[in-house]
Amino acid sequence: MLFFFKVTFSSLALWWGLHQVNFDQLHIVFKELPITTYGYTLLVMCLCVSLNGLRLYYISEIIGLKISIKSLHQLTWAGTFFNQLLPSGIGGDAYRIYALSKKNSTLLSTAAIIWDRILGISFMSLICLPMLFFINMPMPLKTITLTVYSFLMSGIIILFLFIKFPIFQNYAFIKNFWNTLAFGKKFFPKLFSTLSITCIGSALMNFFAFYLLIVALKIPLDFWESSVLYTISLLVTLIPLSISGWGLRESFLTAYLLACGLPPEKGFTLGVLQGILMMITGIIGAIFYLFSKNRKNSLGTSP
Repeated sequence: MLFFFKVTFSSLALWWGLHQVNFDQLHIVFKELPITTYGYTLLVMCLCVSLNGLRLYYISEIIGLKISIKSLHQLTWAGTFFNQLLPSGIGGDAYRIYALSKKNSTLLSTAAIIWDRILGISFMSLICLPMLFFINMPMPLKTITLTVYSFLMSGIIILFLFIKFPIFQNYAFIKNFWNTLAFGKKFFPKLFSTLSITCIGSALMNFFAFYLLIVALKIPLDFWESSVLYTISLLVTLIPLSISGWGLRESFLTAYLLACGLPPEKGFTLGVLQGILMMITGIIGAIFYLFSKNRKNSLGTSP
């Protein structure tokens, strides 16, 4: 039932986005897109996924999860496959927790994946936060953006307080949740470690990949403006209403450029191209997943 709801929502959101654009202009935008730039963007995104695997390795090392960097690199790529191509079944994070839990503590495995997600989003948001006060955007959008960031920063503060001062420990769910998040205490002394450098590098790589598409589509936004736009669009796609963000991403970017007085066709195209790139990384992730499965099978059948 949830799957059909997401399909319906994604379809309606894409339908709305398509009704905001001129199809002749949309055809021109796609026709003028430089293919080489799209290839460079895919390369940067692939490097970013690999860097995310390195981030997960440092997180695992800090919390005491013993697993090789090669295994975590393959697991990160396999996660993109489950996250992008099988949204109705196991999500990328759920699959990674399941795979890690096979040979490790479920608590440690869950903590590693949850903190990998938290740190990834937090560093992107914190890097862009100062830019919100300097970039030009329509007042309604700026208000919405600041509101979203206020909720996000409030969540980070509440998370910090929750870790620092455990409460309601008599409730099993709260206790298990705190035990998972409590590993965050181990990250605070590592704020200026290789983990932080990796998180910053991953965020900047994501920003750069998105900016390459902005340049290719000739959208008049500078690097930091496009980075803020990317971060907000990412937060929007995390809302569990659609299939891998399809529909939500395109509608948001279309509405954003429309509100900025820019051609909505470029916003819709930007969302579609970003979605296609993510699907391609998911296909590459499938190769890593099948390779790791075949390797395990061959090891299991060897004399």
